[in-house]
Amino acid sequence: MKIDDILAQKYQDIFDLAQRAITESLNFIVGEKANTLERQVTLFHYIRAAYLLEAIYRLSIQGLATESMVLLRSLLNLYINIKWLTKDDSKKRLERYADFEVIFKKLAIDTLLEHGEIWDEIKKPDFHIHDKDFKRVKKKYNLKNWRDFFNWSGKTIYQMAKDKNVNLKKEYKIIYGRLSSIEHTGPDSVRDYLDSSEKGFTKVKSAVRDENIDLVLLTALQYYFQIKAITHNIFSVEWPDLRSYEKDFSHIQSKYWKDSSEKV
Repeated sequence: MKIDDILAQKYQDIFDLAQRAITESLNFIVGEKANTLERQVTLFHYIRAAYLLEAIYRLSIQGLATESMVLLRSLLNLYINIKWLTKDDSKKRLERYADFEVIFKKLAIDTLLEHGEIWDEIKKPDFHIHDKDFKRVKKKYNLKNWRDFFNWSGKTIYQMAKDKNVNLKKEYKIIYGRLSSIEHTGPDSVRDYLDSSEKGFTKVKSAVRDENIDLVLLTALQYYFQIKAITHNIFSVEWPDLRSYEKDFSHIQSKYWKDSSEKV
């Protein structure tokens, strides 16, 4: 995908680092076996993080970084998840995460049955394929209320983020809140789309926008690198060019965020 020339002149170093990370995202796990639950769950989170980073990059190089904030929120959510899953009693946490797959599948089937027109297009449906496992998991975790079924960790995202060994409370409060407003079209997100620079006129911002690119893409890279580090640890695979990435990221971060404490 062609990078907008105007944006490339200003942000080429960020774009280059992101492209390098994306290109190398799968290389280090080639030949590695995801032969444990811990590795399987971690691999899923890492692959999704790599895809989210690439999607954020593709939007950013077209001047649509504000729109990619929705994806950045997903990436932060994912980072909180995998950090929480791999801390403390990780065996039980990972097991619960895996068990809850059947809960969501069962709820999805029940929803389709409630709105049954779709079954006209499906042949030989097995409505009860997940019933036995659903009852087992429900009993195992003492799930009683409807809300319990949607809470795979037994905690809210905020509770997971503020866990002492996760320590992402600040990121949740500062970043997640703002990004949630963008995703849910909150009133405070309106100004991101209106141009009031010309006195007496208010116009909708359109076309290529030089907004939020460093904020979004550098933050996305930061979360991605943290998730990648967790994956290296779980798979016991070295990161040979880690120092190179740290040096490049630190240099670029200092260039765009002179006081980086204000950003994250």
